[in-house]
Amino acid sequence: MMPRATAALLVPVVLVAAVPARADSSSETKKTLNADGSVSMTYWSAVEDIGTVFGMDLSKAAASAAPAVASGASDLGGTAYAKVTLSQLPDWLLWQKGTVNVSLDPNGATGKVATTLSRTVTLSSGLDATLADTYRVASGSETWETDKSVSLKLVETGTTFSLATKATQETPTLLPSLSAQQKVLGDVTVTTSIADTGSTLNKSITAGFSHRW
Repeated sequence: MMPRATAALLVPVVLVAAVPARADSSSETKKTLNADGSVSMTYWSAVEDIGTVFGMDLSKAAASAAPAVASGASDLGGTAYAKVTLSQLPDWLLWQKGTVNVSLDPNGATGKVATTLSRTVTLSSGLDATLADTYRVASGSETWETDKSVSLKLVETGTTFSLATKATQETPTLLPSLSAQQKVLGDVTVTTSIADTGSTLNKSITAGFSHRW
C-alpha cells in the first residue's frame, strides 16, 4: 500500500485552486467545434505568485452547442485539474522542489493525485545531476505507482542520461530502466531506452518535438 500522506495532499491543492484570481494571474478559454458536431472546450488559469495552475478540459460528442455543466448531462465528459509547484522547499529537507498534481473526472467519480519531489545540483561546470521521487495514487481503487530516478545532464551538448526504477500495484518490485536523451536539431530530441518489465527487456528509440511560443 502507498503512504496515506500522498492522498492527503489533495486538500491543500483544492484549497489553493479555489483562491480567487488575482490581478497578476492569467487565464485562457478555448472552444473548438469539429466537423462531426462534437465540441471541446478548455479553460485554465494560473496564479504565478503562488505557483498554481488549474483548469478544465470538457468535451461533448456530436453536439452543435457548446458544452454546459448541468446536472444529468451524461454526454458531457471532462476532467478538472490543479497543479501546485513549490519552487523552494525548506533547507532542512533533502528535496529542493516539489509539485502536486490533482485531476478529477466528475462523471466517473474518479480522481488521481501525484506528487514529485526533486533536487538538482551542479557537479561541475556544465554537468548537472537531478534526483526525483514521484508517487501517483488513483482514488476509488488500489492503483498506485512510484518512480525514482537520477539523471545527469551535459548542458553544452544537451545530452541527458537517466537511471530510474518503477513499481506499481501489479509489480511492487522496483524495476530499473536506463535512458539517454539527445537534442539533435533545435527542439527535436531523440531518446533511447532499455526497461526491465520483470520478464523481458523493452528497448525503444523515440523522437519528439517540443516548442513553446
